[in-house]
Amino acid sequence: MTIKEILTQATKKLQLSCQRPRFEAELLLAHHLKKERTYLHAFDNKEVEDIERFEALVERRANHEPYEYIVGSASFYDIELKVEQGVLIPRPETEILIDLVAEIIEREKITSIAEIGIGSGAISVVLARKFPNLKIIATDICDTPIKVAQQNIKTFGLEKQIEVRKSNLLDEVSESIELVVSNPPYIAQDFILESNVVDYEPKEALFGGVVGDELLKEIVLEVKKRGVRYLACEMGYDQKEPMEQFFISLGIKNYRFYKDLAGFDRGFVVVF
Repeated sequence: MTIKEILTQATKKLQLSCQRPRFEAELLLAHHLKKERTYLHAFDNKEVEDIERFEALVERRANHEPYEYIVGSASFYDIELKVEQGVLIPRPETEILIDLVAEIIEREKITSIAEIGIGSGAISVVLARKFPNLKIIATDICDTPIKVAQQNIKTFGLEKQIEVRKSNLLDEVSESIELVVSNPPYIAQDFILESNVVDYEPKEALFGGVVGDELLKEIVLEVKKRGVRYLACEMGYDQKEPMEQFFISLGIKNYRFYKDLAGFDRGFVVVF
């Protein structure tokens, strides 16, 4: 079967599982052939070998498994990160959080930060690459993210900058920290998610409690108690009002919210 024929077949199979079936069929075939997508268009009459293995990849995507888990990597910022089931797939929205944190680090000449919930290592890896003198202690409560993050840290040669610890919030961090960054679970327990998210991605990294903002509030209290000056967090689109009321109840005056590219409220920065 030629590239052209197998792409037509795969596109049909992916019609119900993704918004751009042809595009994802091409991505999967390029991955299978270890070629760029442009190769598929230039050589569409070339015969495809090991069709069964490619069809198995398509079947996984047709069952709503995220593309990133199928190929084992995710594009984020300007890098490719290893991911696997049990690790949250990094989203483009989190790049905005990184840029805001980078501005603070540069302006205040910050040299030591902590990340709560390292996941794949996306935030810590990008920040460490931006700031070679930055030291980061990153925590997570789950073994799989810790393992995958450490692999990504090693891939980019950042072992001297980033240390990963198994910890709830900052329990295992005794060092002095100038800033805390986090993209914690913030989805409400009863919120209905798409199959490709809820059936495959780790629930520990998605759901933040019954209401959804419980862990966010816990992080604010922890960082305030520790005397850390800056906190930057991602949050849900509907959590601005409850978080603002929470800040007011704690007497926190210096905070601001930011929006994502779609115009939704997406996070906040607090100066204690």
